[in-house]
This record gives sequence, C-alpha cells and structure tokens, in this order.
Amino acid sequence: MKDLSNALQNIQFDDLRPYAKEIAMRGDDLLIVEKLSEVDLSQVAIQTSFFTIAVCTKGEANFMLNGKECRVQEGDLFVTFGRQTIDHFQRSDNFQGIALFQSQEFVQESLMTMRYLWPYLIYLMRHPVMSLTDDERAIVRRDYQMLKHRMSSTHEVLRQELVQSILQVFYLDVCRMMEQRAPRGEHYNARTYNLFYHFMQLLASNYMDEREVAWYADALSLTPKYLSEVVKTVSGRTVGQWISLMVVMEIKSLLRNTDMSVKQIAQQLNFTTQSFMGRYFKNVTGLSPLDYRKRFSR
Repeated sequence: MKDLSNALQNIQFDDLRPYAKEIAMRGDDLLIVEKLSEVDLSQVAIQTSFFTIAVCTKGEANFMLNGKECRVQEGDLFVTFGRQTIDHFQRSDNFQGIALFQSQEFVQESLMTMRYLWPYLIYLMRHPVMSLTDDERAIVRRDYQMLKHRMSSTHEVLRQELVQSILQVFYLDVCRMMEQRAPRGEHYNARTYNLFYHFMQLLASNYMDEREVAWYADALSLTPKYLSEVVKTVSGRTVGQWISLMVVMEIKSLLRNTDMSVKQIAQQLNFTTQSFMGRYFKNVTGLSPLDYRKRFSR
C-alpha cells in the first residue's frame, strides 16, 4: 500500500488484492484476507467504499471510524458498508483477524431479494462492532469455512451462485444475532425500508453535490414530505439530518487527515464559498473548521 503521510487515502480492491492471496472471485468484487495483521493501516487515514465483514481472532485493535472511537477484540465481529473513514488505527502486537471485502455492486446483487433484512442496516450503522457469544462464534466460523471452500473451487459449476447463496445464509445468521440485541419490532413495512435503502444509496453517491431534500425526493419520485416521513420513521433522523451528517463527516475527515486548506475543502464539496461551508459546519458541530482541525488533527 502506498505511503501517503498527511493524506486521506482512498483504498480500492486492488490495494487489498496482494493480501487476499488466491481467495478471490469475479475480478475485484469479492476478496478474503486471512491475515489482516499484514495490512498496515497505521500510517495513514483511509477511506473505503466497499462492504467489510471482519472477525478479530486474536488480540485487539483500536481506531476511529467516521470520527467515533471503536475497539475490537478477540471474538468480535466488525461490519461496515458504504463510505467509511478509518484513522488512528492501533493494534496489539498479537492482533490477528480475517476479513471479507465485497464491492457495493456484489452486495446489492446478493441482497436483491432479501429486503426484509434492510431494517438491520440501522443497527449496523450505529453498532459496527458486535461481541459474539461462543455459539455465535461457532456459527461465523462454520459459514466462513463453507464460503472459503466454495471460493477456492475455481472450476466448480455455478460457483458464483453458490457463493452468493452462502453469503445470504451468513447475512441471515448475522441478522439473527442482531435480532437478539435489537428486535425489529412488529410494525415492519417492506416498502418503507425499501425506500430508505434507496435513499441511502442515492445519498452516498450524491451528497457532495446535492444537499436539498427536494432533489432526493424528485430522484425517488416522491414528495419531500413523504420522503421525510419515511426516513424519520425508519432511522429517527430527518432527510436533512442525514445529508448534514454525511457532509460534515466528509469535512471532518478531510480536516483531520489531509493538508487541504479550508478553501480547497469547500471547493471539493461544491460549496459556493468558504464562509458558507464554515457556517454550515459550525451550525452542526459548534466549531469552525479551523478550530476543529486544531483540536482533532493527527
């Protein structure tokens, strides 16, 4: 991996491929890294846009995920999706882990017919680390071994379909674990979560350019009022709050992990002026961009 000190590095699947050995399929869509300790994450803040499922098998690691402290230790499951920033990564000398990396496109294909799972996305957004019981660890190991076996069988008929089916079983197993911690409740509405899921996809791709509720509502062929009601019902946040969260998260990441000036950051995020971005940021955080950088920079 390239050494880019004082920079925010976008990590692509190609950067992880050397660590995946031969356990990969469909080009850059699905990789298994069995020796996560070999991936050096300590020198630079990284930004990802793929789906990550990791298990800490030994030791522990501490890091910042989107500005919030996270800790994983032996037996913990770590799941993230969408645009994520990881920095201040520190690990114990005996840290070991296994990770499955999937492209967003591959995940969408795997989950296309599993929309009843989408309510659990909210729990994962708020709780990316889960401490597993002994029984749950055994389930994860079983699913992993089955997946690895199918991925290693390079000439097997229907290999991709088998892998996707195993992944769906794994997703279901993880969701059962989450159900024990945070039940979905009795008032589950498939259409509601469907709309929320598509709103989040749209937001992840467009928040750097589009920050008006009406734009997202129009893109989804909804009224702004109805979209706001759906998003608020599912997530507890309004559309405007989700937009602000994504934008401010990006600004924080750039302030902490790059040497870009406030003006350059404002230009990258398509604010009309530097002062407008400063007001936008302070309204959410209570700090000016420069004050935030002084307080939280590396």
